[in-house]
Amino acid sequence: MKLTFDRSFLVLGLTYGILGMALGIYMAATRDHSQLVTHAHLMLVGFLLSVIYALIHRLWLEQPRRWLARIQFAAHHLGTVMMVTGLYLLYGGHQTHETLEPLLASASIIVLVAMLLIAVMVISPVRSALPAAESRITAGS
Repeated sequence: MKLTFDRSFLVLGLTYGILGMALGIYMAATRDHSQLVTHAHLMLVGFLLSVIYALIHRLWLEQPRRWLARIQFAAHHLGTVMMVTGLYLLYGGHQTHETLEPLLASASIIVLVAMLLIAVMVISPVRSALPAAESRITAGS
């Protein structure tokens, strides 16, 4: 099975979704909703945004700039893991806000950079070169 960007985003997005639902079920079962913020970020940034990126890669990015797509992929998942981990530690009472603020701020910026990169790829897609015969027909029309 070839792991393309769309499939990779989808697989990781589904993984985040499973983890987020498991956390939600755990919170409901224990009646301890202290990780609500972590759950929400896991579901929205991890699951939903990853699935949206999978759709964008599948439907709108036929041939993305490979290096840019790799950076965008890595940035999104690095930022997501950093964010969810930091929130889990914060809302679990394992670390103070002051300790985690640099991590959470960095994670937010990295996730934003990933969003900016996907926007760049959508706005300025790589144009495939037309064969010589097609370009003459198009130019003459």
